Amino acid sequence: MCFSDLSSCNLIGLASSLAIAIGEDLSAEELSILSAFFTSFADNLAIIATKK
Repeated sequence: MCFSDLSSCNLIGLASSLAIAIGEDLSAEELSILSAFFTSFADNLAIIATKK
């Protein structure tokens, strides 16, 4: 799957579906840690993208 081929609606749906599937069996603390991790991950990807 190439993410650039997906529409914005498809990307939103994919992100939402993954969040729901992953979050169902995690505690609030685990969700908080995972959320902080993915926020950091996304920020670092944005920094890399600006330098390309």
